[in-house]
Amino acid sequence: MKSTDRPLLADIRKELGALGDEWREMAGTRWELARLELQADLASAKRLGIAWVAAAVTALTALPLLAVCLAESLDGCGNVSRGGWLLILAGCLLFLALAGSYSAWRRFRRRFIGLEETLEELREDMLWLREKGEGGGEKEE
Repeated sequence: MKSTDRPLLADIRKELGALGDEWREMAGTRWELARLELQADLASAKRLGIAWVAAAVTALTALPLLAVCLAESLDGCGNVSRGGWLLILAGCLLFLALAGSYSAWRRFRRRFIGLEETLEELREDMLWLREKGEGGGEKEE
């Protein structure tokens, strides 16, 4: 090994060290992004679950009203009786349960990210690495 090769090797070692530092920083940043996205998605899924439970409780509350309503409706058969009003109330409760559930589902779908940003960042990193590899490691000026 010639003495003139040593500065070249030192430069390569320095570049490799800097590249390693960049990789560690990039991996740490990507990991943090993925963690934050998953945390946000879990919170969104939790809110969806709570809304669905509330809608299910409302729907279950309406079912006995529907049964009483059917029995009362068949009793009066031509005039609107107490059963008619019970039917209207049960229908309103069911409508509210379905509307609340649908609203929660739409909100969940709008806010659910599903690692979208992390995957996009990884695609950009792979493209950058491919470009760096095709360039033969030449420095940009």
